[in-house]
Amino acid sequence: MGASGRVGGAAAQSLADNGAAVRVGLRTPEKWTGPGAAVHFDLADAATYSALSGCAALFLMWPPGTTTAQVGALIEAARSQGVRRVVFLSILGAEKVPVLPHRQMEKLLMASGGEWTFLRASYFMQNLSTTHRDDIRLRDEIFLPAGQGRTSMVDVLDVGEVAALALQGGHAERAYDLTGPAAPNYFEVAQVLSDGLGRSVRYTDPSPLAFVRLGLKRGVPPSFVLFMLAEYTVARLGRAGRVTRTVEELLGRPANDLRAFVQRELVAWR
Repeated sequence: MGASGRVGGAAAQSLADNGAAVRVGLRTPEKWTGPGAAVHFDLADAATYSALSGCAALFLMWPPGTTTAQVGALIEAARSQGVRRVVFLSILGAEKVPVLPHRQMEKLLMASGGEWTFLRASYFMQNLSTTHRDDIRLRDEIFLPAGQGRTSMVDVLDVGEVAALALQGGHAERAYDLTGPAAPNYFEVAQVLSDGLGRSVRYTDPSPLAFVRLGLKRGVPPSFVLFMLAEYTVARLGRAGRVTRTVEELLGRPANDLRAFVQRELVAWR
């Protein structure tokens, strides 16, 4: 699942690079140009679950807007078609927030009787080059209501490589907390971007109300504005800065740091 997105795409590429046979499930498989064999799959359409037949492992994500019942049906279908293990992309701290959809998915997998591995990933560095790209590219600012709070960040490529490792077995009943090597605040993130781009990028540190107002004014869907507000409020309260060495321990190399990521993605902000 999710190969047309960031973590799923990185996992598929890493698997292919390691010589694994990859099947990519997409709503529009004819558009796929990446590794593996693309087949029609849609979580909202149980008739497409036959795409799982013959697969040893499933990379599972929670698409926003999907119901718990739909994901539960997919997990049951995977088990009935012989899928031995499921690697689920969760979020850091999911085990502490029982109302999160990610935690509900984790509980379904723990009760399924099959092998499971949870990848509890921290804030993606790639959010800076996708969701917040235009603020940086067009306005030279990071406009997030995170205050001076620190946020542990992780490179999607590292998460995808860990996913590929877990999909190939040997990591059953493990929950991995995945972060990069540091937890900067957004003043520090702005400095790293400024250094890389050779121009001044500032962190404007808006109030939560100012963030919501401007997001709505720019046409951002209200549900997404509120989602981001909740996400960055966690950082504002000082609860998003935990750093682990799990990526390094699993991959046998240091996790990618923010400066390396910025250098690799410079074209996004130019």
